[in-house]
Amino acid sequence: MMDDVSKKILGTDYKMLNKLLEVHRNKGEKIVMTSGTFDLFHIGHMRMLAAAKEKGDILVVAVKSDRAAALKKEDPPVMNEQYRMETVSYCIPADYVIMVDYDIRRPVKFNFTNTSSFEWLNMFEQAVSTIRPDIFVHEDNPVITDARKQLFTKYKIEGCVQPRTAGISTTEIIDTIKTRLLLQMQKESNS
Repeated sequence: MMDDVSKKILGTDYKMLNKLLEVHRNKGEKIVMTSGTFDLFHIGHMRMLAAAKEKGDILVVAVKSDRAAALKKEDPPVMNEQYRMETVSYCIPADYVIMVDYDIRRPVKFNFTNTSSFEWLNMFEQAVSTIRPDIFVHEDNPVITDARKQLFTKYKIEGCVQPRTAGISTTEIIDTIKTRLLLQMQKESNS
């Protein structure tokens, strides 16, 4: 089982993935891509992957590197990038798992109006330009709408918004754990 799962994980070898995807394209199969941090894997992640898979035949899941994920949050992910890629690879909807990374030295060849747009384009342009998915399923984030539109237009990719699962997020789970610990500590110090 582990060998089958490890074959799904291609890290940043986008060229190898593109070769594998050519076999699927030649069969007329539609390639879908989605992305996320996938830290403390939960039902919202599973729903995102299932919804993305429904849009086509082959699902490529881009997991943000530790460095890229830390840009978005105050702290790095709880689980490291290798564990997060392996976790996603065990999910039935995921056919291939890659990692996207942020590198300030990599130029962004698009117009960007804010830091978030620069970061998103910097992380995804290299993977998207090599893999060329038919559809990119993403969460709604108005701050990077224009950046996505530019990238998707350039590479002729259909963008598809998948709403987040209300009431659950990794950030909220971590906050709940911290709050419970603080309340317990407070309770014990008052005893």
